[in-house]
Amino acid sequence: MTGFVQKRSIFIPFLALAIGAFLLYKLPRYPKSADNIQAASAAESELDSLDVIVDKALQGIQSGQGNPMEYIMAIREVLAKNPDHLKANFTLGALSYSTGQYERAVERMKRVLEISPETEEAYKLLADSYSQLAFPDSAAQIAAKYLSKFPNGQFADELKVLTR
Repeated sequence: MTGFVQKRSIFIPFLALAIGAFLLYKLPRYPKSADNIQAASAAESELDSLDVIVDKALQGIQSGQGNPMEYIMAIREVLAKNPDHLKANFTLGALSYSTGQYERAVERMKRVLEISPETEEAYKLLADSYSQLAFPDSAAQIAAKYLSKFPNGQFADELKVLTR
């Protein structure tokens, strides 16, 4: 029995890391320059420009070119202008998760779900963050909430494991 528990405890962080990497890979990519972030925002409406800033900052982070903290600061500036900006909150939460900052990921994903309770990925990252922080009851509670809301959702099979 202990061999199963050990294998399961190794499997969960690996699965969480793989999901985080996949989510980052699937996010949109745009030109890499930090200067492009500011130039693109001037031509768009306020909300659209904030989306563009987040998208371009994420592209800069994913490209590995430039200083990642400059891009993260650009996303934080979006939140300073609009604390309810869904994409900025989700992006910072996903980045926190992928870098092992699970406490921050929990805060961001809770905020995402307050703003948009239909964001399936936020439930997954929140439950996985709780698992990483060794809060199995909280992870199970989030998983159960997800499964009641999205019984056939894209993460249903993965989150069923956390409710057992």
